[in-house]
Amino acid sequence: MHNEIIITRSLLAASLAVFMLHPFAAMADGGLHTSDAGGTLTDSFMEAGSVNKQGWDVSVGGGLADLPTFEGSDRNTTTLLPFVHATWNDRISIGTNGLSAYWRHDRLHYGAALSYGDGRKDTKGNGISEMGDDRLRGLGIIEPALGIKAFASYDTGPVVLSGALTKFTGNQNDGVLMNLGASKRFRLNERWSLTPHAGATWANQSYTQTFYGVTPTQAANSGFAAYSGAGSGFKDVSAGINATYQIDNHHWFVSTSLVAKRLVGDAEKSPISISDSQTTLMTILGYRF
Repeated sequence: MHNEIIITRSLLAASLAVFMLHPFAAMADGGLHTSDAGGTLTDSFMEAGSVNKQGWDVSVGGGLADLPTFEGSDRNTTTLLPFVHATWNDRISIGTNGLSAYWRHDRLHYGAALSYGDGRKDTKGNGISEMGDDRLRGLGIIEPALGIKAFASYDTGPVVLSGALTKFTGNQNDGVLMNLGASKRFRLNERWSLTPHAGATWANQSYTQTFYGVTPTQAANSGFAAYSGAGSGFKDVSAGINATYQIDNHHWFVSTSLVAKRLVGDAEKSPISISDSQTTLMTILGYRF
């Protein structure tokens, strides 16, 4: 028990370090949250392989992501995508998408997590992993925020239904997001698997106003029309597919995720939303220990 407490504390500290140092923590709020990007790819290849029920199961890798410069943008940019994911005793996981503790009961999978919400820059960065768009100049920077998440999924047989509720705790972003989804994995053979999925995201008024609203001061500084009517409601719907190829029997793999998202509701009506449709393409090469 004492060793388990020490390991859990170490994982928590490491997760917070990942959050603070993650090169995507200041990225734009793209077509798919960059904080979710690792999770999307993680789900894809973890389903395709066997998970060690006891001890550590660690994977590292990297790749490229082509994603919108901000949510509502009509432009995409390509950037590096690091990847790290580790599970301990199939109960605790840590990676670029945060720290989570979870349990399984028959077909039910549920748990809680510390994650983060991407911020948004109002100018284009010059770094290799920086995001931003000069068209947002004058709106100000939205800093990344720590998120407290509860999640669950249930395998009905035909599909897996999932849901997550996240409360952010930042000074600028203290909103709430609810994600709903459905997915189905198809094991084509011993090496290939495909997972189509669809989802929708609900946001409360605080979150919607932070990312899609325009205050009078922001309007004067940026040239966008003032927009204070952003309220609670669904902000987007999405569909995509994950593909994973196991290069060898256990270690090397390639995973790709393609997601198409459409803004709806008050997010779509925002003057910041130049385009209501975006696509995100991510590919990583990874090694599983």
